[in-house]
Amino acid sequence: MSVPQLIHQIDEVIRDAGTSREKKIENLQDLAITCWQEVVPEYENPETSQNPESAEIQKRWARVRDEVEKYETKSQILYVLDWPASNGNFYWVK
Repeated sequence: MSVPQLIHQIDEVIRDAGTSREKKIENLQDLAITCWQEVVPEYENPETSQNPESAEIQKRWARVRDEVEKYETKSQILYVLDWPASNGNFYWVK
């Protein structure tokens, strides 16, 4: 799945009122991890791959940020995408 598709899926899960809170959180966490794997696949197996330069990673995330800006739920989407790094809780998910 492409990054724009993943971001669209995250938006849909956030706005979905018919799914339980626990299931939504699980789905959002899965989508966040999948997005990270798409944006920085080198982190999947760091001992066998070359780590990209910081500038390259910043460029990749800038493209993600541009895509996220298209959505009304952008602050929630960014929170979801930050979760693998921050391990924050999903207190705002209803």
